[in-house]
Amino acid sequence: MLLEPTGRLVRASMAVRGTRPTVEELRQVRADPGVLPVLVEGWLSSEAFGATVRDMWAEVLLLRNDTFNQLPALGALEGYLLDDIYQGTAEEPLRFIEHLVLADRPFTELVTAEDMFTDEITARIYGVDYDAAVGGWQASTWPDARPRAGILSSAQLWRRWESDGSNFNRGRANLVASRLLCEDFEGRDILIEGGIDVADELQVAYAVQVNPGCVSCHQSLDALAGYFWGYKQLIHRNYVADSITGGCAFNWAGGNEPEFGPSYLPEDYCYPIKQYNPADEGGWVDRGLRAPGYYGQPAHDLSEVGRLIADDPRFSQCMVRQFFGYLAQIEPGDVPFEVASELQRRFEASGFSAASLVHDVVMHPRFQAIAADDPADTSVGLRTIRPEQYARVVEDLTGYRWWALPDPPGCDSPTNPDVQRFGTQCWGTVDLSNSDVFGFRAMSGGVDGKVILRPTHSPTPTKALTMAILAADAAGWVVQTDLARDASARRLLRWVEADTVAEAQVRGQLAWLHARILGELLEPDDPGLDASLELFELGLELRGSASGAWILVITALLQDPAVMFW
Repeated sequence: MLLEPTGRLVRASMAVRGTRPTVEELRQVRADPGVLPVLVEGWLSSEAFGATVRDMWAEVLLLRNDTFNQLPALGALEGYLLDDIYQGTAEEPLRFIEHLVLADRPFTELVTAEDMFTDEITARIYGVDYDAAVGGWQASTWPDARPRAGILSSAQLWRRWESDGSNFNRGRANLVASRLLCEDFEGRDILIEGGIDVADELQVAYAVQVNPGCVSCHQSLDALAGYFWGYKQLIHRNYVADSITGGCAFNWAGGNEPEFGPSYLPEDYCYPIKQYNPADEGGWVDRGLRAPGYYGQPAHDLSEVGRLIADDPRFSQCMVRQFFGYLAQIEPGDVPFEVASELQRRFEASGFSAASLVHDVVMHPRFQAIAADDPADTSVGLRTIRPEQYARVVEDLTGYRWWALPDPPGCDSPTNPDVQRFGTQCWGTVDLSNSDVFGFRAMSGGVDGKVILRPTHSPTPTKALTMAILAADAAGWVVQTDLARDASARRLLRWVEADTVAEAQVRGQLAWLHARILGELLEPDDPGLDASLELFELGLELRGSASGAWILVITALLQDPAVMFW
């Protein structure tokens, strides 16, 4: 059973833009449901859609993890706040992906492109060419010898997905397999007779070479992992800070030898960081591991691997599953095979246009359905608002963003030991809706990129509490600012003034609020407005003013189930 036309509009708008449809869009679709595909087409070049693309891939690749220690604000980064450094690093691969989609480049360039995107922060960290006069995020190229392969060349992707101990880049290889091919090695059922002592590195190394249960995965996993040896295994703030303050040079006196080898010297960890070293590409040889290869096919480097991925039919189907899964809030593997196959054919026929794929997803009957014949079918039904979406909804409706200044006293004090070692510990202004170190993203159902790795697509007490606080703050803001403006410039209170209490005018304003916030097109005399009118009258009684009553009404509407679920 499909949603009614305006319900389909609300769902498409929330999925694509993360905002509620305008009143005019609601009226257009009610008059002619056939305009919905045209509206969606127009949204696919908007900044809001670009933000959705970044949100999606931040979740898929687990890149937004502000609880992780940020690189030190020393040397080339001195003077920057920690939020500047966090945004400038975490967003690097996401801005590149956003550009691919909005520019409608073939999405195979996700793993084949030679360019990248940088801001001033990433440029300073890695020595990337950057035009400061232009500013902002801009296209550039990596300055070192790393193979050019889209996000497979990303500095932040491999700094986030680090490799240490005896992991030997297997985690990085599985990231590629699971996120780009939907072939998660960790999801395979493996039976190993007698077991293996995984704490014994030598026993593990032997088992992955000869034990049939281990070989079934590792013959492909280890070969794919062999392409990542050129990247530093770890880039942590401690070593970067100590390298900078220590003079950026290893002390070879007295026969000293670097603990982690000649590719992990202090001079490599000073800005600009030398993340990639071709001399390390053969690290798999030194450890007796399998030669690099892509599922049995030879490839010289990651550039060739990227081209093999782009040509692999598993890639195009996985991209369909990733986009459908994110937009419909289901696991990629739960996208019905017939739906994935149909959309895969259209995706490939479009020249791998991700924007066209998103259009096809939100217009698909399976996406627009509200109920299924099979109760176990999780690919249909109500969707729950994400924390990033709620923040955009509130900002779009009210102009309010949940900014905060959370820094404690002394965060920049020269007597603070952390400041002495790492530079400033001040974050500056932080968006509480999109932060975990200070805010409520994971508590509202999001992921933190490190510990909470899957979103919660169901109502929870913490989500409700977070929405309540943000709704109240935003309602107070929009009532105050709207009533201080000319009616034509207002966001929500377009039909009343600060002293308006006449029922006819109040009901007219309530009808507008129900349309703009809830997506309900009601006439002023519709009984569906009675409960909101009663709440307004209660607000008048309790708060003694119409403005106080409107704060109460808007606070309630912003928490309505029609906003949380769509």
